[in-house]
Amino acid sequence: MKISLPYGNEMVGMEVPDQCFIGMIDPPEAQPAGDPERVILDAIEHPIGGPKLEDIVTPDKRIAVIVDDGSRPTPISAILPVLLDQLIRCGARREQIKIVIALGSHRYMTEDEMRERVGEEIYQTYPVVNSEFRDPEKLVYIGDTEEGAPLMATGSVMDADLRIGVGNLVPHPVMGWGGGGRRFPGVAGEDTVSYFHPKASLYDENMFGLSTTPIRDMMEGWVKLIGLDFIINTILTPELKLCRVVAGDYVAAHREGVRIGKQVLGSKVTEKADVVIVSSHPADQDFWQSPKAMYGAEPALKGDRGGTMIMISPNYEGIGPHPEYPEYMARDDGDAIVRACIAGEAIPGDRLAIAVGNSMSKMRRRRKLVVVGDGVTEEQMSACGCKYYPLSALQQAIDDAVAEYEGCRVAAMSGGAEAFLYDEGESI
Repeated sequence: MKISLPYGNEMVGMEVPDQCFIGMIDPPEAQPAGDPERVILDAIEHPIGGPKLEDIVTPDKRIAVIVDDGSRPTPISAILPVLLDQLIRCGARREQIKIVIALGSHRYMTEDEMRERVGEEIYQTYPVVNSEFRDPEKLVYIGDTEEGAPLMATGSVMDADLRIGVGNLVPHPVMGWGGGGRRFPGVAGEDTVSYFHPKASLYDENMFGLSTTPIRDMMEGWVKLIGLDFIINTILTPELKLCRVVAGDYVAAHREGVRIGKQVLGSKVTEKADVVIVSSHPADQDFWQSPKAMYGAEPALKGDRGGTMIMISPNYEGIGPHPEYPEYMARDDGDAIVRACIAGEAIPGDRLAIAVGNSMSKMRRRRKLVVVGDGVTEEQMSACGCKYYPLSALQQAIDDAVAEYEGCRVAAMSGGAEAFLYDEGESI
């Protein structure tokens, strides 16, 4: 059976023995919005679980519009013109509005990248700034964690009177789904961002695609400290075209968006596989982002342990912004290190790399992980505990994996990083 999967902006072909191939586990075709501007406006005018913009916007209020960075496919340049026009219509003054790029702990966006992200006209009209996560002079204390660690957030967000979060709803390995109150970690200090991931890394289950998780519940409690007055969340088709939009309260609108997202992105698993071949699309930026495809693909494998995942990814920027990450992905003692970090002990190293590495370490111990692509090296993947093949050896990677299982069953996925898999008979 000849199949093809995305590799960045290209398609790459491969063959799977006919007797082994279960099929493609991809969501059914979703219809993109016929009039995206109308769909965005309709969601803004009919918020879920919260007040309308006209009820919370006044001329004297300083407004921060918080948007995600270029690692996400959210159509920011399509949403902002509609949103900003509505803010002005409701009485907001242009000079009181700024746009903040929520980086989390990702690298700072360049001016050209920010201009492309928001659109040229908006970039020229409104201040557009990166959030801050490292410079203590630009962070503001907002409270403490349950262990007494300080919570810090970007000053350019905290000095606003009204905060509006814009993001996209896709499955997430820590929060279950993105969107909603997740704009808070996006504008928090690096140590605060790091707090979520260590907590999550102590759980053994794959939380990708859960409607909510213990970490999301904790995060939504923290959002009350900083205030998130309105959200706009998109649901895109697998081809990244705008499909649906929800807006309103960061909890109520989010949950409705998740319900819709499961229907749009959901794929039914009719038979479990020994080997699943998965493209990282659209999380192709680096090995910090692309393993989301492994979380998305894992439910397609048999049992709680065993089986092989072959991830195809260009990883354009290599390992990504946390070079210590491979070391901790390869370790088996991560829980002890993470608990020490949470307890405030002086543990050397990048705490976010420790936490995410610990989560991936657990997946590495559950499943055999194979990475195919030219953006990372065999040495780097070996350091992570993954088997590696260059793109030119993709077919060899598949043949080797199939040979390991008697009566091998193989499935494939076109976009694992944004997949929601559910079993036969499971209600979504």
